[in-house]
Formats: sequence, C-alpha cells, structure tokens
Amino acid sequence: MKDSSLTPVKLMPHPQIRDQVFQKLRRAIITGELKPNERLVERTLAEQLGVSRTPIREAIRMLELEGLISYLPKLGAVVTQVSNEEVLEIYRIRSVLEGLAARMAAENITPAATNELMKTLGELERAAEQRDLTGLEQEHRQFNDIIYQAAGSPRLYGMITTLVDHIQRYARVGYSQPQRIEEATREHRRLAEAIKAQNGALAEQVAREHIDNSRKAYFQTLANRPIKSHQTPKVD
Repeated sequence: MKDSSLTPVKLMPHPQIRDQVFQKLRRAIITGELKPNERLVERTLAEQLGVSRTPIREAIRMLELEGLISYLPKLGAVVTQVSNEEVLEIYRIRSVLEGLAARMAAENITPAATNELMKTLGELERAAEQRDLTGLEQEHRQFNDIIYQAAGSPRLYGMITTLVDHIQRYARVGYSQPQRIEEATREHRRLAEAIKAQNGALAEQVAREHIDNSRKAYFQTLANRPIKSHQTPKVD
C-alpha cells in the first residue's frame, strides 16, 4: 500500500492518536489515494503511521461506521466500493439538499460572505481555464462551503458535507465529458449571481440543475467504461 499522505503521526495520548489516524485514513479514502477495494492491513498501516495496531484497529471501526470501510471474507477490511445505485441516490439527495442550502444562503448571506463567494468564484474560474483539476476541486469545495455556511443551518450543513465526502472520490469522472468543466463553471457563476442578488428561488433552481447535470455527466462517462458488477442506472 503506497500513499504519500500516510506519514508517521505525532505521539500523543491514545484517543488523540486514534482520531489522528482516523482523519488520515479518511482523507486518503475521500481523495482517492486509497482506492475502492484496496485492503487495509493493520500491520502495514501501523508501520507507515508509526503507531501501534490498536489505534489503527479502532480507526478502521470508525470508518466502517461511516460506510467508508467494509469487511470482506478472506480479505478483511477494504475501502468500500460504492455501487452505481448508491451514487445515483446520493446525487438525487444532494440535488434537494443543495437546492435548499442555496435558497437559504440567498436569503441569509452577509455582504462579507458575498464578497468571499465572488472572490472564490474568480479563483475557481481561473483553475477551470487552466484545466487545473486539483485547484478546481479545492476552489469548488471552498465555494460550496461558503454557501453551506451562509445558509445558517448547522444540521443541513452536516447532512450535505457527509454526502459530499462520500461522493468526492468520484467527482472527477464527470469532468472527462467534453465541455463539462466549462458548463459547470458557468453554472457556478449563475449560482453565485443568484445568491448575490438574494434571489432564493433562482438560487435553488440553479443549484439543483447543477447537481443534476453533474449526475448526468457522471453516468454518461461511466456508460462508456466497462462495468464489472453493476449496470449503469437510467438517469432520466
């Protein structure tokens, strides 16, 4: 198992070690550094992270509760492979929740947050123009986070970010569709302008359209790839 993010952790009291191991492994899964169906071997991870196997074992249990890790016969703990049906379900739920977040953000956003949103949009557009996928993902997360925070609903924020974390490792797939980066960037500008104008109904409509278009791009890309165990669900 090779992963640049899995470097030794700083020694500290046990609960903190476990939590730090958990965060390192979680981030490696979400970013795709640990691939779906990749085995998590306690001994190997303990050596990589410079800790005992106990916090590794506990962190893996925590990841299992989040659905990021599964146990397979004869293999043990592996990174969960999310099925096409589960991805479809997540996109559909996100469409509703992110539409609500956009509407609430438009109704509640402060001038300072609006300025930050437009500034981040500019950085996102620059990354898109340069085809910088890593920078684009970073600015996209920041752009979304500003909107989620501006909605002013901690419960909604938690629900959306959990869904986003589960699908983030698949996010680049749709960008391989011709012109999808340009289309998505225009959708982000429309969304930012609607929120800036405090037009809640329009913001909700644009946010839902954006998620739905991302879903379609994902499955259109997937339809052109060999699928081992699941058929591509009908997207509309």
